[in-house]
Amino acid sequence: MRTTSKLAALTAAAALVVTAAPAGAAPSPIPTTPAPAAAQTLPSLDGALGSQLTSLVEALRRDLGLTPEQFLDQAGIGERLAESGPRWEQAFRNSFGGVWLDEQGTGLVGVVAGEAGDLLRAEATDAGFTVQDVALTTEELTARERQVGKIVEDLPEDLRALVTGVRVDPTRNAVVVETRGGEAAQLGNLTARLKDLAEIDMTEAPDPAGDTAPFGSEGGTQSDGEPTTDGIEPATTRAGAQAEAGTGGDSGSLGSLALLNQTGVIPEGPMRTIVELLSGLTPGTGSIIDGMSQTMSDPVTPVPENQARADGPAPTGPIPGGTAYSVAVPGGILECSTGFNGELDGAPVVVTAAHCAGADGTRAALADGEEFGTMTRTERDGIDTALVAVDPEFTDRFRTNLVGAGPDTTQAITGTADPVVGQKACKTGFRTGFSCGTVSEVGAMIDVAGSRTIANAFTVDLCALPGDSGGVVFSGDKALGISSASNVAETGTCTNADTVARENGYVPRLSAVPISDVLAAHPGLTLRTN
Repeated sequence: MRTTSKLAALTAAAALVVTAAPAGAAPSPIPTTPAPAAAQTLPSLDGALGSQLTSLVEALRRDLGLTPEQFLDQAGIGERLAESGPRWEQAFRNSFGGVWLDEQGTGLVGVVAGEAGDLLRAEATDAGFTVQDVALTTEELTARERQVGKIVEDLPEDLRALVTGVRVDPTRNAVVVETRGGEAAQLGNLTARLKDLAEIDMTEAPDPAGDTAPFGSEGGTQSDGEPTTDGIEPATTRAGAQAEAGTGGDSGSLGSLALLNQTGVIPEGPMRTIVELLSGLTPGTGSIIDGMSQTMSDPVTPVPENQARADGPAPTGPIPGGTAYSVAVPGGILECSTGFNGELDGAPVVVTAAHCAGADGTRAALADGEEFGTMTRTERDGIDTALVAVDPEFTDRFRTNLVGAGPDTTQAITGTADPVVGQKACKTGFRTGFSCGTVSEVGAMIDVAGSRTIANAFTVDLCALPGDSGGVVFSGDKALGISSASNVAETGTCTNADTVARENGYVPRLSAVPISDVLAAHPGLTLRTN
């Protein structure tokens, strides 16, 4: 089942520390020649961007209340549902109502009453799943979703601005229109226009198109562990923020940091100081959170060769998925996480996000600055994936099917699977380590801050932050996808993200590219599964 409309702009969970040269530092070799500028030293980012790495076992307990054995069991149920769903949808077109897992991990199959439904009911029961009676087939839901999408497109501007997404929810057997804010009269008008074709979910959440500034307050940053929402107000429409954007960069992402300062949504304090310095260093370069993969024009200060690229030392042994790496581009350094290790035409490669790559030919380095490979097959729009062709001397270190942070905090990947709504999944990246949640949507078209899209994406309700992009998403011991974007990318810490989301009635959400799409886009690519 494919969700064809996704109107909410999300902010990339990309990389991205843009760094300036300290006084006296030698510039790195960058093709363009930067204009002379006074050297500036940024305030320490250690507190704001420090690692929150946890082990997988701890993350499963903390985020899901599951043991590793329960996680593996539920992953297996999801994998079998994902395998059976497409076949049932084709064979029982007039009775198949979708597949999903409930909160207890029970595999459910929606069945519409009728002769064909009786056959599907028997087959699903024999396969060990629980049958749930529903009113609409997946075919009818998809057609209804298209109809609702057309209604939304034709709405008056004030109503259209309230809608952030249209999706099919198999757990409700309904089309859901997601909104942010709005007056009672507006929502009543929207309900009337939808004519019982969809349910409305209203969330008073900060709009990623406008409220994208870092959180913080005078006298402290996120590093003190105390969550804060100072300076953040729930958005009711996106129109105002977008109208202000002008030439300040990609609408919906950080865009021009100078512009964000003018809007007044960045609280005073150390984080604002960092942002102000960065905005002075990168005038007119567009987005920093998303768009950093693009070659930035007219950088004022080059990146020093010896600039630290990630927290902690580089690994010395086998390199698992989720390891920190960086690439240098004119004006800054992109920091991301490696994805699954694989092979292409017999040579080791690493799967990662394209918006971390800069462009084909960009060199990738470990946390200590040692280069290990070259970016290739970069496809930013639609699928957001790239491969790192590993240098010969690093070949053996990337012949591993592990994901995680090290020998005692890794998970072995033994195969691939497609995501299913309700399935439990985890991600790992160098910024936040392991975090786990529930798959809330599959087959979505995600608009990332108006600068790129992710076609056929799936979303997991969990926290991911800048630096986690390119990292792995998995369920049990099966690869599900590659981290691409997050709706809480600017909150600084997962503590802030959870608190702000809870206070505003929404959840942190990661958008990811299905691994099946990645493999299909690169014929001959295989993942390491042993």
